[in-house]
Amino acid sequence: MAAEIIEFPERGRDRLVSSIARLETIVREVERIVADEPEAGVDRLLAIMERMGDRLVDLATLVLDEESKLQARKAFISLSDKIAETREAFEQVGDRTHT
Repeated sequence: MAAEIIEFPERGRDRLVSSIARLETIVREVERIVADEPEAGVDRLLAIMERMGDRLVDLATLVLDEESKLQARKAFISLSDKIAETREAFEQVGDRTHT
């Protein structure tokens, strides 16, 4: 009887590949919007940035050590806060131009 070698995927490898693919999809979406729909609006691009940040956090959890993961999470929480501030600022500017 011949022995058959079974290769098991590396733990987390499938998740890593999947996360990278999702990130690449988001990047292509941004490139398409910038090229084809420049009037799409800041809000839409900010939403995409948030999704991209979420994907990057997913990737960080797969490839970084614990301390680096915490630093990445803090950085992306800060990014999310900045995105929220930017939205508020644009809403205020929009409100002023419509009055």
